[in-house]
Amino acid sequence: MKVLFTCFILFGLALAVYSYQCGLTSSDVSSIKGQLRIDEGYKDHIYRDSEGYLTFGIGHLITHSDPEYGKPAGTQVSTSRIDSAFATDFGNAVTTTHSIFHDCSQWPSEVKRIIVNMAFNLGGRIRNFHKFIAAVNGRHWNPAANEMMDSQW
Repeated sequence: MKVLFTCFILFGLALAVYSYQCGLTSSDVSSIKGQLRIDEGYKDHIYRDSEGYLTFGIGHLITHSDPEYGKPAGTQVSTSRIDSAFATDFGNAVTTTHSIFHDCSQWPSEVKRIIVNMAFNLGGRIRNFHKFIAAVNGRHWNPAANEMMDSQW
């Protein structure tokens, strides 16, 4: 129980630090996490995602640096590990968003939520959506939405 509580505290601190970059409120963070849980699902074991990659938790792609690397599909993953991986992945999404859109803290909450979610899914590949980025930077929300919908992501 102590380990779980410690992980919960660290998870909260990590989200607070990363959230500051785009001015995310606790409501934004909660909404994004909930939506990602719906979009990605929540699995307490290693599984193959829709593209065949080994994944666990809330869409965490297993890489060489993960302790789960090399373990087979079906291997159980602890709640604290899932929370830790999600906190890192979420932080990376916020950092990526902020590195592309320096004024993201000034956006409406809905825009922040959508774009951080998109960055969570795409990672650095979001940088390839040039027309989308230009529309967002110009605060042209409808054209940005159209670019997002027209893209293959």
